[in-house]
Amino acid sequence: MKVSERFVNTVLRGFFRVTCRINLEELKKVPQDGPLLLLANHTSVLDGPMLYVFLRRSNLLAMAKKELWDNKFLGWVMDLWRSIPVDRENMGRETMGACLAAIDRREILAMAPEGTRSKDERLQQGKAGIAFIAHKKDTPMVPVVIMGLSSFSKNLKRLRRTPITIAVGKPFEIIQKGGRVDAATREALSDEIMLRMAALMPEEKRGYYQGRPLEFSLTREIAQI
Repeated sequence: MKVSERFVNTVLRGFFRVTCRINLEELKKVPQDGPLLLLANHTSVLDGPMLYVFLRRSNLLAMAKKELWDNKFLGWVMDLWRSIPVDRENMGRETMGACLAAIDRREILAMAPEGTRSKDERLQQGKAGIAFIAHKKDTPMVPVVIMGLSSFSKNLKRLRRTPITIAVGKPFEIIQKGGRVDAATREALSDEIMLRMAALMPEEKRGYYQGRPLEFSLTREIAQI
């Protein structure tokens, strides 16, 4: 790890410790080694950096919206973290290739299956790209949910620390190995993957998946990896 990255990570950890109360013990459930897809909900510009600096994994990289590189400083930080730029409306061939290459290198690839930020912390419908990657590379997945950051700005103005809840689910995988997966199956897989995340949240936070039974027929839990 570069000295500049260590400095940035240390500053951010200090910032989050001063401004938030976080249950970091939960992050110990995240496996140390890849290949692995780390699936997280997305409610704030802070949730990705928070996960990155507290997980402390040299083999971790994440997808980030390409617009971040329009800002020189943020682009520099994204490059420090080896982030993969992505068009949120259309995951191009280059982005997909970078994601698959990270899995081939047995790294941990973090991504937000919703694609865009949820302003009310309720889950949005997941994109099909995650199911494609997980099936193509037969990659285990771990769901992670962060709740509380929607109140960060309000609490900061009042000089209050924001309570942050982190929940980490058990590793799981797609049952079908190999073969072709059509569009309808990819969508069903995507929804089931999102249900794994919804299971970590209170019913009122499940958004698009609220009221759906937590039943899993296309994925299954696996032993800790």
